[in-house]
Amino acid sequence: MGDDDARTPGAARHRHAHAAPAPTAPDTGADPAADAAPTAAVTGATTARPAASATGSGWGTRSHLLVALLCALLGFAIVVQVRQTNSDELASLRQDDLVRLLDEITLRNDQLETEQAQLTIDRNDLSSGADAQVVAERNAEVQGILAGTIAVEGPGIDLVVREQGRVVPASAWVNLVEELRNAGAEAIEVDGVRVGASTWFADRDGGVVVDGVELTSPVSVRAIGDPQVLEVALGIPGGALATLRTNDAVPQVEARDSLEILSVRDLTAPEVASPAPEQTSSSG
Repeated sequence: MGDDDARTPGAARHRHAHAAPAPTAPDTGADPAADAAPTAAVTGATTARPAASATGSGWGTRSHLLVALLCALLGFAIVVQVRQTNSDELASLRQDDLVRLLDEITLRNDQLETEQAQLTIDRNDLSSGADAQVVAERNAEVQGILAGTIAVEGPGIDLVVREQGRVVPASAWVNLVEELRNAGAEAIEVDGVRVGASTWFADRDGGVVVDGVELTSPVSVRAIGDPQVLEVALGIPGGALATLRTNDAVPQVEARDSLEILSVRDLTAPEVASPAPEQTSSSG
């Protein structure tokens, strides 16, 4: 035992000296702290991207909502402004003026309904194979009245305009004709000249001419249509009669149950316009 004990320290030292060395990483010359830093940096960058993306997406959504809100506010402001303007125009009219406007709109609506009914009858006649000759003659008659190529008679108004030392300009006569047309006049005559689609007025040598014919006071204007509608249209504040009065003229309107317009127009061939080719529907 003594010998064993004596050999034990030496054996222990021998085993310690020959123990297998601990594994070590190959020496690359790199600092471990430096190796860890890029990893941390990459990890941090990877973590930062979703946050930046989320922030950009949130800002884009908020900007879109802001633009939509501004557009809605702008539209609301425009609607309010338009309604306010229309309200102001009507508020400046007197009660009698409003009543006359309402009457004119009602009568004009009735007239449009009558025209619609007539057009419906014509369409049904053509669709049902009715006498094409009758329909063609009726359409030719209507076109002749509107074009001013045939004499006409019917209810309407007789307007006499007396100038008082001042010539009524051509623009006032154009305004008068347009007011009568808008009120549904089917035939108009100014100082013996039948008004048509190509009628023109011009200021010349201290006077006014219509289709080359000089107007002389008192000027007679005849229009065939609903007398009540025509009177209301001309009497609207700021309308045709008011314009004539601002030029020192004295207009006098008389409703007639029957009057004649015997003057006619000579049609000239169009220089530019031509009939469009008929559209044929393709089968299949």
